Amino acid sequence: MNYLGKYSQMPPTFEKLKKLELILEKEGYFLERDLGLIFQSDYFAYDVTPYDVITFASTGCDGIHFGLLTDFGTVSDLEDAFVVCISPMDFGSHIKIVARNIREFVGLICTMKDAVTVSNFNHMKEEEEYLRLLKKLKQEDSENEEYIERANYVAEKIKSAIGCEIIEDVYHYVERKVLAEREKQIIISTLDGIGIITFENVNSSHTIYKLEEDVNIDLNEIKSFFNNATTESKLAFIRDAQFTLLISNEIELKELVMNEMIQLGLNDEVDRLRNIDQSNLPESNSFSTSAFLELD
Repeated sequence: MNYLGKYSQMPPTFEKLKKLELILEKEGYFLERDLGLIFQSDYFAYDVTPYDVITFASTGCDGIHFGLLTDFGTVSDLEDAFVVCISPMDFGSHIKIVARNIREFVGLICTMKDAVTVSNFNHMKEEEEYLRLLKKLKQEDSENEEYIERANYVAEKIKSAIGCEIIEDVYHYVERKVLAEREKQIIISTLDGIGIITFENVNSSHTIYKLEEDVNIDLNEIKSFFNNATTESKLAFIRDAQFTLLISNEIELKELVMNEMIQLGLNDEVDRLRNIDQSNLPESNSFSTSAFLELD
């Protein structure tokens, strides 16, 4: 499986960082140790990782990982793709768009000095929450000068190599700037906060199929929905069904969704779903946060 699908290669910023990582290691510095960030060259995912997200980094902690949102393959350049944080252990708030693109994401990492800290944004919305977190981090920094010195050195090297900038107001950037830009693009909101962009006619009437976790699924009703719904409505259903774990827990629904995605030409997304499914333990068909996938 080529996890990049239609995309020929990872974005330039990612490649620059991989090269910089080798240089830093020769100097005794490590992105994982000094910024808590592990850049990955292979695809890896959990059941909750959106099918249209290409993963590129992890933290090595609690399955937290980051990926590039392709909007079901419509993004023309991965350098411009939104960055999504997936934190499988934080169910209910396990997905959040945290940056407008990979360069700004790296700037966010350099600002926070720790990738795991960025995952805290998944369950934060208010400015006071961000201020409390920043205050706590500042206190911790004063108690660990050696770590901060190393982190600052690595951050400066990264900034120089890729031209990213420190985020002066983290709350405003994540909750206002990023959110506002995404809201301009989406035509249907989804439970994971990602939403669906326009695929066909912007003036079409879209039907929302409401889903909740652990609800009984009427497959005939869903088939009827797929037969009559717009592409956008179908994709919104798929996002919500994955977010609520219904796809991972309902084999027949999973097959129905896969067939529908094939009809929509979403072969890359189907491949990711299939391989995520294959990574689950054979003795269980239900969601498992240990179902971690890595593919060449």
